[in-house]
Amino acid sequence: METAPGSAASLTPAGLLVFAGSAERDVAFAKSFWNSVTLQPPLESRLGPGGPRPRETQRNIAFQIPPGSNKSDQIILEAHKAQKAEEKEKYLQKAKRRDEILALLWKQREERITKEQISCLHKPKTKTHQVRAKIPDSDIEDQETVKALE
Repeated sequence: METAPGSAASLTPAGLLVFAGSAERDVAFAKSFWNSVTLQPPLESRLGPGGPRPRETQRNIAFQIPPGSNKSDQIILEAHKAQKAEEKEKYLQKAKRRDEILALLWKQREERITKEQISCLHKPKTKTHQVRAKIPDSDIEDQETVKALE
């Protein structure tokens, strides 16, 4: 392959490649290849993340695969839908289990409060001012010692 020389430039537009010394069949294949190729920018120069995020891929799979394109694509799509349905069912079961546990805890709390209220009626009542007025013996001894020193 070489760039077009001045004499061959009249036959082909400037800037195109000329396949000198190649068979016409090879030239046709090469031209169809180069016309079909689109070069993607390198990964380092892309603005977004390197690849699609898994959640976006699963969420938008119905929009990415046109219906009736291929049977294997349809099978994959159905498998994804089934997997998504299973995950949803699993999360619903977990939520139901969580609600049951919370209801049980709430019921146990209510029962405990009721028992405390019943037992509160039968407990001997202590007067709060008597409890506060009671001073430990060690404090009384300390106060007497301080008075004796003065």
